[in-house]
Amino acid sequence: MAKPANDTTRRQRALAGEGDDLPARMSYTEAERDGVHAQKSRLARMAKKGADWDGTAANDNIAWPLATALIKEGNAELLKYAMYYRKVHDTAKSNAQLGGTSVRLGDGVALDRYSVLRPDGKIAYRRPRKSTAANVDIPARRRFDASTAEDGDEPQKNWSSIPKPWNGDRPVNDKLDAERHLARLQSALGHLCEPFELACIDGRTLAEVGNAAGIANRSGAQGAGRVLVHTALITLRDFIGDVRREDLVA
Repeated sequence: MAKPANDTTRRQRALAGEGDDLPARMSYTEAERDGVHAQKSRLARMAKKGADWDGTAANDNIAWPLATALIKEGNAELLKYAMYYRKVHDTAKSNAQLGGTSVRLGDGVALDRYSVLRPDGKIAYRRPRKSTAANVDIPARRRFDASTAEDGDEPQKNWSSIPKPWNGDRPVNDKLDAERHLARLQSALGHLCEPFELACIDGRTLAEVGNAAGIANRSGAQGAGRVLVHTALITLRDFIGDVRREDLVA
């Protein structure tokens, strides 16, 4: 007796698949069914989070094609000058404005202490000041009469405020200096400035730089872009000289 066509098809599908379409052989009690359903739903939601992952790690996707190309070539020397140019360009285009000053990372924190100016001109430091929410922004103070200096917490006289150093104009000064320096770098690059900034500032690939230079085919555009960018980097290297680590730190 021949088997129905649908039974044969179902059997072939079950043998060819991974068992996803087979009914579960486990049976649950009424009390277990809700817990199992909740667990399966949770696992399904967790598995769905990576459904759109392309298999490439996020830290492999460098958003600067020029850096990627130079790293693949092992050319860290020219990469330093690309990073230097980009830093100068970003500083020159930062739109910095005059502002106040605050504690920045790297400045460190100094212990605020009472200081006394002695008659011989020396400064004696007393106990640390206790700052509260009311006086946290009050500048440090210095006593000019050493004979009445005490270490108590009661109010004392003959104090003079010590002005805080103000560096609110530093971002603006850095911007102005970077603008002048960027103009000198662009002048040194000459006609190489536009194709170089396409790769260094705009994040274009070497092939796109070659296309912008008028080369249509892919292999030719890649080679032309590489020649233009490398020539610009060598020009910067000869013009700037040695680039140190601190020159690349923001």
